[in-house]
Amino acid sequence: MKRNTLIILFIAMIMVAVALIVPIPLATNSDFKVIYYTTQGLTLGIDVYSHSAKIQMINEVYDTNIDENFMPQFAYPPWYALSTVYLGVLTIQQAAVLWFEINLVLLFLSVWFLTDGWKPLYRLLAFPAALFFFPVLGTLAIGQYDFPVLLGTSMLIYAFKYKLPALTALGMALLTFKPHIGGLILLAGLVYLFIRKDDFGKIALKHTITAGVLLFTIGFLADSNWFVNYLGSLFSYRDLGHITTCSECVNISVWLSRSLSGELSLSQAGAIGGVILTVLVLILFLKRKTLLKSPSLLLASALMVTILASPYLYNYDFLLLLVPFAILVNSRAEQILTTLCYLGPTIALILFGRDGNNALLIASIIIFVLLYLRIRSQVDVPASASYNIGN
Repeated sequence: MKRNTLIILFIAMIMVAVALIVPIPLATNSDFKVIYYTTQGLTLGIDVYSHSAKIQMINEVYDTNIDENFMPQFAYPPWYALSTVYLGVLTIQQAAVLWFEINLVLLFLSVWFLTDGWKPLYRLLAFPAALFFFPVLGTLAIGQYDFPVLLGTSMLIYAFKYKLPALTALGMALLTFKPHIGGLILLAGLVYLFIRKDDFGKIALKHTITAGVLLFTIGFLADSNWFVNYLGSLFSYRDLGHITTCSECVNISVWLSRSLSGELSLSQAGAIGGVILTVLVLILFLKRKTLLKSPSLLLASALMVTILASPYLYNYDFLLLLVPFAILVNSRAEQILTTLCYLGPTIALILFGRDGNNALLIASIIIFVLLYLRIRSQVDVPASASYNIGN
């Protein structure tokens, strides 16, 4: 344990040193600036949801004259800002480099958890393969916030497999960092633990509840009235121009809404998303006995329902496809189709930019079908079964 702690501290020191010394030209005028200025404000005693106070701070510290449209409201739980508060004591360029490094670590940890049981060569190749999936590259480039959800899902699959209560609670906590993509996965995990009714399920559920209470409590360190203000930030964020028009959204409900009416109607897209959600949940509910025997399939299915049904997703959110990619490696047919779903969107986005986003939707549908076929074939597979690539 002491040795692992020393290794972690050494890696952290190297990462900080790189951020301070190496001038890597990363984008800072993108999504990253929201978390940066929020954490910088936090170091100066500004509540994370006090948007006007943050704008005033920026004008005073940097001698500028920007208005509140300079960046969107911080619309994430307060513990996200608390977990990254150290970014606020660095310059924005240094903080961007450190954030890039942290996201790389979260990505590679996710791959490590997801590839447990793979042959060494395949496991080694999975690390660069994950890195060059285009939504992953996009997320790294703009400093988006999806990697904790990816890691949380990967942790849960590993923790459920080896019955690790503390790791289960940590994975559950990470899913709350971006609730609109991690919420359904979290719910599936809670249902799984509740239904188990064995010692692991009871202890893991207790640890998870404790973690939830802890997160709720420390949230007041970031904002004295965080729960009310957090809800307010969500409503403010919803009214932003790129949200109301959903001009950059990538999801089936928005695509269908545009196809049916010739233009986007968010209310229509929401209704379509609700129908898709209902249908998919019903399909999976009919296979609940099989899913509860294979928690990896349960969590991956909840993830895919989110991707297929949510009316608010961007192309970087599709980095979560890495989870079913890693699971669907049992048969040669799965491997071939999964590889095509990996390469297709990446090539399409490189060649056509945002016009290639539809490749992500096609890949998601294919992956869900593969998952469903896997679920149907698992009727007699025991809960302890695992799938090892290359065997």
